[in-house]
Amino acid sequence: MSVDKLPSGKWLEEEDDKKGAGTKKTLWFEFDCPSCNANNPVPDGFKAKEEISCNYCGTTFEARASDEGKLRLKEI
Repeated sequence: MSVDKLPSGKWLEEEDDKKGAGTKKTLWFEFDCPSCNANNPVPDGFKAKEEISCNYCGTTFEARASDEGKLRLKEI
């Protein structure tokens, strides 16, 4: 599995060998909290269906990806 960081640092795509060639996943390295608007860097990154928490207000979200690969956050 290869991982290449994009210049923007916000996300990257990687091939997942377990699901077959050509499968893409998006990895984000930051998010803006919908509750308090704080920017939250995530050094190790996160993928869709992972739980993330705002470092400022503590609200927990499930990360989701739209069909276009944009980050969507659902409060849980």
